Amino acid sequence: MESHQLKRSEATLSQREALNVIHSTKTFRDRCIIECLYFGGMRVQEVAGPEVLKRKGRLVEVGGHLFPEDFDFERNVIHVRKSKFGKTRTVPFIDVNFRADLRQLTRTLKRGEPVFDVKRRMIQLIVQRAAEAAGITNPYSGATHVHPHVFRHSIARHLKSAGYAAEFIQKFLGHSSITITMDTYGTLSLGEMQQMIAQKTGDYTLVGDAKKIRGELPPN
Repeated sequence: MESHQLKRSEATLSQREALNVIHSTKTFRDRCIIECLYFGGMRVQEVAGPEVLKRKGRLVEVGGHLFPEDFDFERNVIHVRKSKFGKTRTVPFIDVNFRADLRQLTRTLKRGEPVFDVKRRMIQLIVQRAAEAAGITNPYSGATHVHPHVFRHSIARHLKSAGYAAEFIQKFLGHSSITITMDTYGTLSLGEMQQMIAQKTGDYTLVGDAKKIRGELPPN
């Protein structure tokens, strides 16, 4: 097995690359799915609709816990229910366009109706196809394509770079302890290393992102 210097959490998309993938989706629903992964910092099972999987010889129901009422547009928060280890976390909206998209998406949905009636595997394909359409590959050398979880790693790194406290990132991601957050995101990512090089040398052409692949983003 090939050894990697970088952890998966250190090889992330740039903000521009993440937005390019979001705007390369085929449908409005698909765009909202990836926005939840990125701007909501959600795991794929927190976004996916209900399905039954076989695990360790028994059938387990997963997904299907994201409902229209979980988006509180009055308080500007999202309730992410039954996440890892069955916990629920409440996080703030961090992007106004994401909030507007979710408000529009859930406007006609009934209370208790899954926001995304889409299985985990389909979400993986939605992400993979949108990234391919944007001309963006997974920055981790051991990966064949962009996976949903890279958006969670990416938003954590982007919040860190923007100066958000480690405790904010811990609560936003739903980590059980700040130690997990620091062990995962306390190190320098590849993108952060490139930014430091650019700041030291003054040469920002050394920062790698998708600007040469797709120079202009479509309007949101």
